Amino acid sequence: MSLKTKLILAFCGPAAILVLVGVMSVGTVSESNQAMERIFRENYDSIAACLGMKQAIERLDRTAELSVWEEIREPLESIRTAIIEFERNLAFQQGNVTLPGEYQLNEQLAAHWKAYRSKYEDFTRPGDAGKGHRDIYRQHLLPLSLELRDTVQQIIDMNLNNMVSLDGQARRRAGEMKQRVLASTVVGVGLAIGFMIIAGPWVVRPIVNLTRSVREIQRGNLDLVVNVHSNDEIGQLGKAFNEMATRLRELRRSNLARLLRTRQATELALNSLSDAVAICSPEGRIELANEAARRIFNLAPDGMVSEAGNEEVTRLFERARDGLRPKRSKGYSSAIQIFKDGNEHFFLPEAIPFLNEEQQLIGVTLVLSDVTRMRSLDEVKSGLVSTVSHELKTPLTSMRLAVHVLLSEKLGPLTPAQLEILTTARDDSDRLHHIIERLLDIGEIESGHCEIKPQSVPAEQLILQGIEGMRAAFQDRGIILEIQVPAHTRPVLADVFRLRIVFANLLQNALKHTPPGGRVTVSARDERDHVCFEVADTGEGIPEEYLSRVFDRFFRVPGQNREQDSGLGLAIVKEIIQAHGGRIEVSSRKRQGTRFTFTLPGE
Repeated sequence: MSLKTKLILAFCGPAAILVLVGVMSVGTVSESNQAMERIFRENYDSIAACLGMKQAIERLDRTAELSVWEEIREPLESIRTAIIEFERNLAFQQGNVTLPGEYQLNEQLAAHWKAYRSKYEDFTRPGDAGKGHRDIYRQHLLPLSLELRDTVQQIIDMNLNNMVSLDGQARRRAGEMKQRVLASTVVGVGLAIGFMIIAGPWVVRPIVNLTRSVREIQRGNLDLVVNVHSNDEIGQLGKAFNEMATRLRELRRSNLARLLRTRQATELALNSLSDAVAICSPEGRIELANEAARRIFNLAPDGMVSEAGNEEVTRLFERARDGLRPKRSKGYSSAIQIFKDGNEHFFLPEAIPFLNEEQQLIGVTLVLSDVTRMRSLDEVKSGLVSTVSHELKTPLTSMRLAVHVLLSEKLGPLTPAQLEILTTARDDSDRLHHIIERLLDIGEIESGHCEIKPQSVPAEQLILQGIEGMRAAFQDRGIILEIQVPAHTRPVLADVFRLRIVFANLLQNALKHTPPGGRVTVSARDERDHVCFEVADTGEGIPEEYLSRVFDRFFRVPGQNREQDSGLGLAIVKEIIQAHGGRIEVSSRKRQGTRFTFTLPGE
């Protein structure tokens, strides 16, 4: 006998019970729905018509009362509308008689309405409005109105009582059906339990044995063979599992060989790199490392990153793992110093997390690049610039003094041509002096000789001090300068003097590149343990291909006036922000404005 036949026989009884219970339940629901539909069809419309008549009577009574006591005349059209509304509902009610005694109440209601309308017409007829109207209202209209309302309420109560009565019948019928369904369910459950007790060993035992065998295969025991004792579907499934296990054994052997070859190729490729590279699990266990990583940084496979003895690498790994974003050290000043073979070497660490398709962390790659030569070249370049700047400053000061003395004409009058030449020389020497001063500032910051003196200062106060000297320039060009700082923004730890230089450079850039009528917004907001500042303008913007170079020294966007910009302002801004432990970014789209964003540590 096939498994299909066994299952059909085992479930025929419960299926029959389910069908019976379902049919009875459908019948119960249908009867209840029909009862409720009859209740609403016979009584709801009568109640709605009576409520409409009550509203019309109340409107007519209110109109009469206002006319008698406050001498306010409602428009005849409003009175006529109320009368039409009452008679329309009365006609509907007279044609919707469904209960014993309802016809007599309808006739009584029609008679009261006829008398009420006759007196109301006398009341509203033009004439003397004084005592005669009050007598009609007191002696006729008011009593008739009460009788009308009482009759309408009797009809409403009659229909409501009938609805309650029918609802009770429906509830009793539903209760009886509920008991029948419950009894059928109990019988069905009993039969189902009996079938399960009888059919369990017959149907379930082969499945249980097969499940145990499959779990062994799941645990990796691919050498297990499933015992097959029948030719039904379970037996065929057991044979299929045996074939699958055989193929899995072959596949595992081939995959292990392929995996071993891949790992060896990866290790050889990593060992060919001069940089130190290690691949780590999310928990920090080193799974793969090349020779440089093992020899220089003690990053050995099966070890932990935290046990390698380098705190900077450990912190970088944790930041990349927790933030799910690549993390790099900031500049050559953050390079790790290592002495190898008696020589000094510098390595710049980088941690790169790699994720699966569901954006879940799989591991982190640590790369420590040897930047010894690049760092030496950078130091030579910085030293050369600083030396040249210092050497040029003294003779340039003498030249500027000489030019200013000549322009003052203390040594004699100047011809127009001489005046023009000396004026050009003065402007060029002043511009060169400004460039040298900025180069010296950058050199001081990079060398660490420029001391940052952070102090607690409110974010709004820092912005106000930064823009203090720029307001007049913005007003002269017709540009709106706006400040946006939420009330509860935390104070920051910053060197106020250095931050004035930052705001001055950023605002000068915005002023130069924003047309009259534009807007420049300076704002601040809390961002975790930092405060984020923004300087945004509505100017011409920076082309996207130049955004990565705006903080480079001497870089100027093509097309700008080179005589007005030395290309050092943003480089100084970046150095100052990084000296505070913050970061600075720029975003812009051509002809849509530019936004500079930088962070400072919060208090």
